[in-house]
Amino acid sequence: MNTIITDLRNRLKIKSDAKKTYRALQKHLNTMPIGYPSTPTGVELRLLEHIFTTEEALAALNLSWRLETFEEIFQRARHKGYSEGQFLDLLNSMAAKGGIFSTTSGGQTRYACQPLVFGMFDMQVRRLTPNYYLSVRDYFLQGFTMEYLTSKVRQMRVIPIRSSLIPQLSISAYDDIRQIVDRTKDSICVADCICKTSMESVGKPCRATDRRGICIFLRDFHDIFVRNGWGRSISKQEAYEILDQNEKDGLVLMPSSLREPQVVCSCCGCCCGIISMVSVMPRAVDFVESNYRAKLNTATCTGCGTCQERCLMQAVISDGAKPMAINERRCIGCGLCVTTCQSNSLSLVRKEKEFVPPKDLEELYTFIDKNKKGTLGKFAMMSKAFRGREV
Repeated sequence: MNTIITDLRNRLKIKSDAKKTYRALQKHLNTMPIGYPSTPTGVELRLLEHIFTTEEALAALNLSWRLETFEEIFQRARHKGYSEGQFLDLLNSMAAKGGIFSTTSGGQTRYACQPLVFGMFDMQVRRLTPNYYLSVRDYFLQGFTMEYLTSKVRQMRVIPIRSSLIPQLSISAYDDIRQIVDRTKDSICVADCICKTSMESVGKPCRATDRRGICIFLRDFHDIFVRNGWGRSISKQEAYEILDQNEKDGLVLMPSSLREPQVVCSCCGCCCGIISMVSVMPRAVDFVESNYRAKLNTATCTGCGTCQERCLMQAVISDGAKPMAINERRCIGCGLCVTTCQSNSLSLVRKEKEFVPPKDLEELYTFIDKNKKGTLGKFAMMSKAFRGREV
């Protein structure tokens, strides 16, 4: 009997110690620009357990959100009893599972913590399970949605689809998908969409397209996705063909909020987590960085209704018979309505105030971190937003 009791105590202690380790990592990640808040149910810990062993979780406590070399990180970890080889193995193991971000340039690898989105979740495309995805959904409902939406600049933005653009708009290079791809040289890859893969895992296949390889990754993200077998390198021509088909399928272009994006998602209304978050907000436009909006010429509109079918934000105001106007509180400037308007009654116009994306990830996260709200500030902002007030 004593042996059984001792064994039970040991098992409970192991479980308790593991929970403390994952809680420590959760708190550490919550100090990042895009935090990782706790929830009453502890679902956030289950997500960490899926990616990190307890040893890896402890090692991750030594990383910042800024990219650093192994030598810089190891200086903080050295006094904790790690050998250089052991600690390097832990870093590379976490990077291979998408727990942390890593990039190699000039023969030197740098590592950093990364947020759940865009980051850890998106890199689980080859390790995804239905239970993991359902836990992610629970976490979005219990805390992460507020964390994502209340950042000063959201990590992802919206740019117009290519065929909705006209020369008179004077499109900036960072809002033109062709120029974004052109300036990337050869570091381009395609990977399966994590949102569509996730929904399919729980028996809810995408209604917009049956294709899964639709997400484009550039530069550093190309390297980590190809290195770990999450995606494959493609030519610029194949990238154009994929993006053109995404447009035909009615998908919204959402690159990362950088002047030289590293990620270009193509999002639908039935699978995409970000589109789902934004679409429920009364003023959806407040939660998407975009430089354009749609404009309707009612005099030439024939009332075919295609624009209403294409709009993922329900931004087309109708009298029941035909479109009457575009709701500027909801239009995110994707251009999907423009390209299929047979009477050419819809066009894109530039917003008065232009959003100029940060140069790179460090500039983006520095800005978000500097303007990060406290818990009360986040609740106040979301309360205001759900009442339909501008934020």
